[in-house]
Amino acid sequence: MKAQKKALATDISNSVESKLAGMGVQSKKIKKVIKQSAKKLAAKLIKVTKKEEKEKQKQAKKETKKKPEAAIQ
Repeated sequence: MKAQKKALATDISNSVESKLAGMGVQSKKIKKVIKQSAKKLAAKLIKVTKKEEKEKQKQAKKETKKKPEAAIQ
């Protein structure tokens, strides 16, 4: 998970920095803020995707339980 979070944060920060590069020279402070924000965003994205995966698994379990009942009727 840490590797996935770090890779996602790096991708996000690189994308943002490349978009801002056209505007001019970036200071160290700006780069630091971008990296911190990218880390937070990556953590939230990973959390949301894991939550969605768990919900899908629960739905799949419910569906498998419902199918035999429907077959009996």
